[in-house]
Amino acid sequence: MPFEINSLFTVIGQAAVYFVIFLLIAAVLGSLLVAYSFKTERFIFPNFMLFSITVLENLVKALFRLVRMDDSIVDKVGIEVRNKVSIKKFKDTPKNKRIIFLPQCLRAVDCSSRLGPEGMQCTNCGKCEIGQAKKDAEGLGYKVFIVPGSSFVVRLVRKHKPVAILGVGCITEVVSGLEMCEKLNLYGVGLTLDRAGCVSTVLDWDEFYEFIRMTD
Repeated sequence: MPFEINSLFTVIGQAAVYFVIFLLIAAVLGSLLVAYSFKTERFIFPNFMLFSITVLENLVKALFRLVRMDDSIVDKVGIEVRNKVSIKKFKDTPKNKRIIFLPQCLRAVDCSSRLGPEGMQCTNCGKCEIGQAKKDAEGLGYKVFIVPGSSFVVRLVRKHKPVAILGVGCITEVVSGLEMCEKLNLYGVGLTLDRAGCVSTVLDWDEFYEFIRMTD
């Protein structure tokens, strides 16, 4: 009996070692693919990259820091890969089933909009680009909301029940939003701000307009 227990512990120990080795190899391969994709803008084995970025995120980022590379690259590539995986389904979704979420930090510093149950209520004052962007997107059929935080996003998704979402925000917000879309079986794509922060953030509006018209 003691022999059988020792044998069982040996097998479990060996399995654990092999599993750790597998994770390390997967993380190294994932890190190499992420770095390659970032440098070349070519995405090979996207599903494996998503696995390494999602499941092994902390380990992959640790490897980036180990070689003194910016670990935010992992999130940037993760957004691009998720966009590529979801874009066809997003385009195939009727526009009245798509929602755009814009962050309130894109507003002008002296914005006169007020917070309502569906986010900031734009007055189309012309002091920032949001009013025109909202008008153009709604003209294409999108629902557009200017939100102060993720709690509004969750509430509006539950209320309007979209099939597809375009989220704009800082890297952290976009990553979180795309992960939320995956959990809710929604087709999510994201655009990141060129300059993040709490106020006076910057978005490449040409890219935004190109994106919403490209998916038309």
